Amino acid sequence: MEYFEKKITYLRGLCDGSGFSEDSKEGKIFHGILDILDDMAFMLETFMDDEDMEWTEEEGNEEEPIFFYSFICPDCGQEIDVDEETMETETEIACPGCGKGIPMGTADIDELKF
Repeated sequence: MEYFEKKITYLRGLCDGSGFSEDSKEGKIFHGILDILDDMAFMLETFMDDEDMEWTEEEGNEEEPIFFYSFICPDCGQEIDVDEETMETETEIACPGCGKGIPMGTADIDELKF
């Protein structure tokens, strides 16, 4: 987060060197914006530290990713997303668009015809 801190410090220096006092209208605006940027940089740094910590804690408890398969219903043309478990365990699902049965399951590569 040094990047943001350096940029904010640079902007604060420009603001201070511009001749606008903190009591002027412009000075109040500039210093208010810089204060918000400081808060945002702090929150971002805190968030990033929390995310890094969570990632480290979860590394030992990695869950398997869920894969989805997308295909088009041959009858109505609606796109359907099916998770890997459904794809492997169900023999048929109903299309949410037209209600027709769509065969599921892993096909034998030798039986595919093109």
